[in-house]
Amino acid sequence: MNSGITESVKHALECIQNAGHEGDVFGVRKSTTRYTIMKGNIADSSDYEDMGLGIRVLNNRRSGFGYCIPGDEEKGVRGALQSSRFSPEVEMSLPTEKKSHEVKKFDKKMEEGFGDGRGVEFVQTIIDGVLSLKKDITPASGEVTAVTGARIVENTQGVFLEEASTFIYCQVEAVIPRETGSLKAMGIESSRRFDIDFHQLGVETAEKVDSMREHSPRMTSDLPVVMSPDAFAQLLGYAFLPAFYGENVRSGRSPYRGRLGEEIILDPLTIIDNPCQDWGLGSGGFDDEGVQSSEVPILQEGVITRFLYDLKEGARSGAGSTANGVRRTFKTAPGTAHRNVSVRGGHHCTDIAHGDGIYVDTILGVGASNPMNGHFSVAAEPAWLLEKGEKKGRIDGIMISGHFPDILNQMNLGNDYKKTYFAVGRHRVVIELPTVRLETISVTQR
Repeated sequence: MNSGITESVKHALECIQNAGHEGDVFGVRKSTTRYTIMKGNIADSSDYEDMGLGIRVLNNRRSGFGYCIPGDEEKGVRGALQSSRFSPEVEMSLPTEKKSHEVKKFDKKMEEGFGDGRGVEFVQTIIDGVLSLKKDITPASGEVTAVTGARIVENTQGVFLEEASTFIYCQVEAVIPRETGSLKAMGIESSRRFDIDFHQLGVETAEKVDSMREHSPRMTSDLPVVMSPDAFAQLLGYAFLPAFYGENVRSGRSPYRGRLGEEIILDPLTIIDNPCQDWGLGSGGFDDEGVQSSEVPILQEGVITRFLYDLKEGARSGAGSTANGVRRTFKTAPGTAHRNVSVRGGHHCTDIAHGDGIYVDTILGVGASNPMNGHFSVAAEPAWLLEKGEKKGRIDGIMISGHFPDILNQMNLGNDYKKTYFAVGRHRVVIELPTVRLETISVTQR
């Protein structure tokens, strides 16, 4: 950890203590290297460092938040004290556990691989992979982002925790130009380690768009839906998991209020938030409030086992924190969010795409889903017709809708587990799951 940010965190905590209050300080330092792809070429690159403090002060049962850059600690504490005057009262206690789990999330090879501008080679490898399939397929856009960073949480209860991490995100869009409506497909890979096959990412994305050349006729019968890990992770992350966040449960914005311990899914499906998993995209030995991480079973063989809480909501709900206090940046106060969800159990099928159906790789409009009642309606784009497990051409204008608990009861899981990461605005999705097959789901075509 950079000694400058460490000293800044300690100075901010001293300012809180000198003012006669309790509180905590979240310090972060991130070095980011980003390359962008545009029209088949590397468009630009950037290197920047983000460093700052998120400061929380407990003032007469009220919690105030402020932030600052190193050197402005006193200003940050004053801002937190001022904001505390407008916050509701809550009996919140800070953590006292001074140790955390050892979780692998830092790969030295990542730091070395992207040093001195060497990352341009990997971006070019993705481009070459797209171009290697057919001459009319081009990488229209994309990015490769590598992050090396560290975070600190220190509080007035004697907790001081620090942890380093690495992260890489790759995205490329392959396009076949046409006079009307170009064909497009997206490829995405994320990892904590320097283990992404850049060339293969390019090739697989080109193969996706190449398989869209043929246009299938309109559907004539009800068909099951096979969803890629990326597509189903978005659906799970937006339309289902927020219903298990403590604030939504307490305020009545969840259909599961008062149903702890109830079986809501007949299949033996288990959904676990496990930030203790090595190399998980959202893993860590502690959350962004300094609470020691632990495995949190949300559903255990179909039974609601636990809701998710940060410190403040855990106090309001009388449930305690589940180490799910998450910050998007040091400029935002912590809030409840899942960290590293995995889906296990249920019905398994080794050849998940066998038979007839509709294959969906990406969904649109999932942000408008309603976790309060579990209903969703999304566009599937791109989608393909499957005949005996083979893609027979794209299907345009597909809409998929349903009720999430119902589809969980009748889905089959594949064995091609993938770690997925999406971030839109203040919402992020971090889930590991395989391809899924949904036997009964509403599919319409415009």
